[in-house]
Amino acid sequence: MKYLLKMDGIEFECSKRPVPKTAPNGVQKVDNATGWPVWAIELTGFTNEDDGSSVIVVNVASPTLPVLQWREPVEVVDLEMIPWSQKGRDGDIRSGVAFRAKEVRPVGAHLASVPAA
Repeated sequence: MKYLLKMDGIEFECSKRPVPKTAPNGVQKVDNATGWPVWAIELTGFTNEDDGSSVIVVNVASPTLPVLQWREPVEVVDLEMIPWSQKGRDGDIRSGVAFRAKEVRPVGAHLASVPAA
């Protein structure tokens, strides 16, 4: 089950440059749908002074390393929350939430491809 998240009023910035998302054996994961490598991007989401901020790691499939700089304001396209659960070798159940986006790009980057009127 996946949930598309509403991000109105949240400003994101890149809090760590993208790195390859790897399996336990150290091999970079590949997206099944596109065949592209998956990158992990740590983002800080700011809401307001009272609520503060949160840090999440967002996975993005991309044919090349996303070009993002530390502390750069970014736009997150189609952010999904994906609940997961798995049984460990010791028999304990582990669970959590993963985040995935179609794209993470610098703020205003989509405007660079729009011709001027």
